[in-house]
Amino acid sequence: MKKEKVLLGMSGGIDSSMSAWYLQNMGYEVIGITFNTISNSLTDHTPQFIAEAQTLAAQLNIEHHVLDVYNQFKKEVIDYFVDEYLKGRTPNPCIRCNETIKWKLLLEESQRLQCTKISTGHYVNITEKEGFYHIQKGKDPSKDQSYFLWNLPQSILSRCIFPLGSFLKSEVKDKAAKLGFQSIVKKRESMGVCFLQGQDYRSYINDMRPELKNKLKNGEVWNSTGNKIGTHDGFPYYTIGQKRGINLQADHGEYVAKIDAANNRLITAPKNTLFTKHLMIHTYLTSNPSFLQGPQQVDLRIRGLDAVPPTPGTIELIDKELHIHFSNPVWALTPGQSIVFYQDNIVVGGGIVDNMEFNAGNESL
Repeated sequence: MKKEKVLLGMSGGIDSSMSAWYLQNMGYEVIGITFNTISNSLTDHTPQFIAEAQTLAAQLNIEHHVLDVYNQFKKEVIDYFVDEYLKGRTPNPCIRCNETIKWKLLLEESQRLQCTKISTGHYVNITEKEGFYHIQKGKDPSKDQSYFLWNLPQSILSRCIFPLGSFLKSEVKDKAAKLGFQSIVKKRESMGVCFLQGQDYRSYINDMRPELKNKLKNGEVWNSTGNKIGTHDGFPYYTIGQKRGINLQADHGEYVAKIDAANNRLITAPKNTLFTKHLMIHTYLTSNPSFLQGPQQVDLRIRGLDAVPPTPGTIELIDKELHIHFSNPVWALTPGQSIVFYQDNIVVGGGIVDNMEFNAGNESL
C-alpha cells in the first residue's frame, strides 16, 4: 500500500527533526525541505542549519530538498522589517514570513512533489470546526506558537499536520535522546528573529541603512503637552512603551507614546496614559468567513512571546472596520503588531494594529 506523502519544513533543529521521526511512525512518507533565507550565496558554502537538516534527513533515510529563497525573503521580510521601523511601526517578521514565504512555498512545493500534507515543528494542533480548519494551542503552554499562525488561509490549514502538538518539549527531547540524536538534543535552541542571528535590531537597521545613522541622531523628544524635554538617537530604535535610551533633560517618568517618523520625533507620556480599551483595525482574517456576522466574545492576545495572558474582549465588524473592545485596558499597543483572537484555545482569527490612540488611563500606576 502506497504511503501518504507529507512535506516537512526542516530547519536542522530538534523540533522539525523529531517531527520527521514522529511522522514516519504515524505511517507517512516524509519529504524534507529547507529554505535558505540567510545566505545570499549557496555556491560558496552551505549554511550550518542546512547541513544539519541534510544530516538528519540522511539519518532518517528521507528525501530532502533545499530551496534558495534568499532574494524573495529579503524583499518580502527583511526589507519589510526595516521599512516598518522606518515608518515608526513595530513589525512582526515571523508572521510576515509565514504569509509571504514559508507557508506559501510549502504549499507550492507540496503540490510539485505530490504531497497531500504539509508539516512543521510547531507545538500546535489543527482542528476542524463548522467545516473550517483552525490552529489550536498545543499541549505545552511554554512552547505555544499559535499566535504566529493566525494569517494562514484555508488552502494551507486544510493540509496541515502538526505531530508535536500533543507533546511537551521535554517529552520530545527525552525521545530524541533515547533515539540517539545527541547532536540535536545538545543544540542550543534558536530564539528571536532568525535573520538577525543574535544581532540587536538597531545595529541591524544601521547595517542595512548606514546613511540614516547621522541623519536621525539628536531627534527631539516632546511630551504630550508640546514641550521639548530631551533628545533621542533616532526614532526607528524605539517602540511604544519604551523608556530606556531616551535622553531626557530630567527624569520626567515619561514613556514613548507615539513615534512621529516624518519629523524624527518621539512623543512621550506618563505610563498610566498608555492604555487602550478599544480600537479599530482594517487588516484582519478569520478562519471562518462567516465568523464576524455578529459580535463575538473572544480572548485577545496582543503579544506572542511574553507571559501576559490573553485579555477577554469583543470583536465586531462594522462597515468593513473591525472594532475590538478589551474587557480590561491593555498597555502599550503598538502599530504594526498583531492581535490574535481565540475561543476555547482555538485561533479564530487575527489582525494588525493600525494607527491608534490611547484611550483608557489607569490611575493605579
